[in-house]
Amino acid sequence: MKFIVSFLLSLCLFVGSSGSARAIILVETGDVTRNTTTPGDNSGWQYEGSFGGFLGVPIAPFFFITAAHIGGSSGDVFTFHGDPYTTIASQGISGTDLRIWEVNHLKPFPTYAPLCTGTANIDLGANATIIGRGTQRGAAITIPEVSGVLKGWEWGTSDSVQRWGRNVIVGVSSLPPAYGELIYCDFDRPGVQDECALSVGDSGGGLFVLENGLWRLAGISYLVDGGFRIPPAGPPLTAPVFDLGGFEYESSPGVWTLIPDTPTDVPSSFYCTRVSAYLHRELPEKGILDIIGTDGSLSPESFSAWQKLYFTPAQIAAPATTGALADFDSDGISNLMEFALNIEPIFNAQTTMTATTGLSGLPLVRLENISGADHVTIEFVRRTAGSGSGLTYMPQFSSDLTTWQAVGAVTVTAINSRWERVKVVDPETTITAGKRLARLNVTLAN
Repeated sequence: MKFIVSFLLSLCLFVGSSGSARAIILVETGDVTRNTTTPGDNSGWQYEGSFGGFLGVPIAPFFFITAAHIGGSSGDVFTFHGDPYTTIASQGISGTDLRIWEVNHLKPFPTYAPLCTGTANIDLGANATIIGRGTQRGAAITIPEVSGVLKGWEWGTSDSVQRWGRNVIVGVSSLPPAYGELIYCDFDRPGVQDECALSVGDSGGGLFVLENGLWRLAGISYLVDGGFRIPPAGPPLTAPVFDLGGFEYESSPGVWTLIPDTPTDVPSSFYCTRVSAYLHRELPEKGILDIIGTDGSLSPESFSAWQKLYFTPAQIAAPATTGALADFDSDGISNLMEFALNIEPIFNAQTTMTATTGLSGLPLVRLENISGADHVTIEFVRRTAGSGSGLTYMPQFSSDLTTWQAVGAVTVTAINSRWERVKVVDPETTITAGKRLARLNVTLAN
C-alpha cells in the first residue's frame, strides 16, 4: 500500500510564517503532574521501558541496559510501550553499575536508542534530559541555624510515575574507582529550565545528550549525594539539596564538619554511569558493544518501527488514530508527515524547523535574495535513503494551486546516517499578485 501526504505552505507578500511551541525532582515546582508526558523533542522519552519498578533502555535488537543494583532475574519481563519482552540472560559490565539484559529472540525491539560515543568529551558540559520513575518532591528542608532558609526538599511519596527533567553535565566524578566512571550533574537554583535531581527509584533511567543531530544515551542513573545532616546532630540525609551551606558532612568516620553558609549556593549532585566509557574494553573484559554484538551504528527505522516508539500495540491496532494518514495528537500534522520530519506524534504542537541548523519541524518557507534576485526557498529535514524509511520527498512550487513545479536547485547537508537537511530554491523570480505557494509531498511505499 502506498500513502501520499502533502503539507502546503503559502507565501503572501512576506514569504512564510513561523510557528512556536511552548519522578524526577524539579527545582521549579512540586506539581506531581508536571513533566509526566513527553517533552516533545525526541530527547529520550521514547526509548524508555519499564523493568519491575525501574526503567531500562533498548540498545540493540535483543538487548536493553539498566542499573545492575536494581536486580532482576531471567524470565522477568521488560515492557516497552505496552509490549512485553521476556528476558533470557544478563551480563554486567565489571567495575560498574551497568547490566545488559538479553530478551527472547522471537521478538526483537523494533528500533532502539543510539549510544553516545563521547567523542571529544561531547557529553561533558552538555544539556541533558534525564528520565526516572522515583518519588515526588517532598517536604521542604530548612536549617534553623541559618534563619530557616529553604535549602531543598526531602524525597516524597514513591509513586513510580515516569517523569523527565533537564540538567547540565558538570564533569566526571572523583568518587572511588569501585563505582566506575560516572558523569554528574549539580542540582542548581534556579539552574536550567526544568532543572532536576534524582530520587530513590530513578535508578536505571537514561540520561540523554544531543550528539551529531540525535539524542543519544549518555548515562544510566546510579547515585545521589548523601550523608550530610542538619546540625546539631540531625539524622543523615539523602535528598535533593540545592545549597548545602549550613549542613554538616562526615569528613571522617564519626567526625562531622560544618559546610560554611555563604551567599553562593553549594549544590548537591547526582551521578550516572558514563556509557561512552564502556563501549569497548580490553579482553577478557567485555564492553557494551562487545556484548550486544554491534558497532554502534544507527538502527534502520521504518514507519512501523517508529510507531512502536510512541504507541502501544492496542493503539497501533487502530489505524484510524495511529496509521499513516491519521493525526493522533490533533495538531494538524499527519502521523506520516511527523515520521518524515522528525516530529513526535504524541506531542500537540506545530513548530517550524530552524534555518540552517534545524533537526526537526515543519518545512521552512522564505523569500530570499539570491544572486540579486528574490526566490522562494523551502527547507526541511528528511530521512536518508539508507535509513530504511521507505519515504520519497517531493518539494513543489506553484502560483495558482493548479500547476505545481517540482524543480529547483537543491542543497543537501548531511546530519547523520538517518537524517539530512535539504534546501530547494524555486527558480521562479516573478511572484504573481504577491503570491507564491510551496508544498512538500511525502510518499510511503510499503
